[in-house]
Amino acid sequence: MHKALLALGCALAIGGCATAADCGGDWYAHGWRDGRYGAFAQAELYARRCATVDAGEYNRGWRDGAAERPTLGGM
Repeated sequence: MHKALLALGCALAIGGCATAADCGGDWYAHGWRDGRYGAFAQAELYARRCATVDAGEYNRGWRDGAAERPTLGGM
């Protein structure tokens, strides 16, 4: 049982590591997605994990995505 939990923990930790999908492509789109789905702005996190982050584009996308996030209708 202990080995199974250790293996699961390792798999989850590895799953949290940056992948090619996390570190490439359109930084505006990454930011928009994070903002739209309510995640905190994560440009600094991506910068620690990825070599080619465009923080300006990410933050612009995050602001645009957050602006399009649905509201609870005045609650």
